[in-house]
Formats: sequence, C-alpha cells, structure tokens
Amino acid sequence: MKRNVRERLRAALGRRSLAALGVLATGLFGLGFGASSCVGEAGLEAYGCPNPAVFTASVSPYLERRCGTLDCHGQPTRPMRIYGQLGLRHPAENNVSGGAATTQLELESNYASVCNLDPAAMQQVVDDLGSTADKLLLVNKARGLERHKGGKIVNEQDPGDLCILGWLGFKDAATVAASCTAAIEPLK
Repeated sequence: MKRNVRERLRAALGRRSLAALGVLATGLFGLGFGASSCVGEAGLEAYGCPNPAVFTASVSPYLERRCGTLDCHGQPTRPMRIYGQLGLRHPAENNVSGGAATTQLELESNYASVCNLDPAAMQQVVDDLGSTADKLLLVNKARGLERHKGGKIVNEQDPGDLCILGWLGFKDAATVAASCTAAIEPLK
C-alpha cells in the first residue's frame, strides 16, 4: 500500500513538473517572440509629437512650475520626469534647484518625457492634428479622470488645460503662449 502511494506521488509530481516546465517554456517563447517583433532594425521605434519649439517655449515652463516640483514629477523615479530651474536638475549638468535657468538639455528632456509617456496615443494625436488629445494619459491625469498621485490639477478649458491642449492641437505659438502664461501667473 505504501509503495502504491509513493508511486502515485512521484507520478503526480512528475506531471506537475512537466506542466510547470511547459508553462515556463511557453512564456519565454512568447516573451522572446513579442520582444523581437516590436522594434525596427535600429532597435528604436519612432513616434510623432507636436511642435518642439512651442513646447519648449511655452508648455515646458508651465509644466515645470505646475508639475516639476521635487515632490512630484521633479523626481528621478517618475515615469514622466520634468526638469527645471525650480525642481529637479538634469544629472548631466551641474546646476542646483533654484539656480540657473532651465537649460536647453532640460527642455529637450522634458519634451521627450512628455512625448514618450504614451507614445502610440501621441502618434494618433499627431496624425489627427490633436482631435484625440483628450484621450491622452497626460490630459486625463491632469484633469483627474485617471488616477493621479497629484490629484486633479486642471479643469477643462482653464488656462493650464488650454496650454496643454493648444500645443497638442497644433495651435499657433502665440495662442499657446497666452494660455500657458495665464496658467503660470497664479503659480508664481
């Protein structure tokens, strides 16, 4: 009787081990297949993003003031990292918070951070000239429609919302600048 129980136990453990090995192999195969099919020859996939000049001149200064503080997106661990004069400074430069003005490298890094937060959706916004901007994680988190540690930071159609949406909607530089300036003023 004891021998029969032992044989059944060994057989059951053998089947479980084979099943676990099969699941592991399938997972590794799927991971390898998925990773190999996502990128081009250079290993990078390019997505579009609205006008970098309008972003760096108007939108980045607003985001630096509103979102780039050291307790928010001015932290190196944040997925959307914002650098600026009053927050986190770029590690490749030797600036301190509150010191020199936001540098070109920091502005370019902010642009890349915002554009790469939701790259496929951002590409759709570029393709449709901003008509789907309200679907972006950037917009929905700011509006409090998606979970956001910082809570709701803009109301629809307020200056901060118009600053971001103006850039995403390819509005002219003067229109975006006016909205962003109005959004920054109460933050000074």
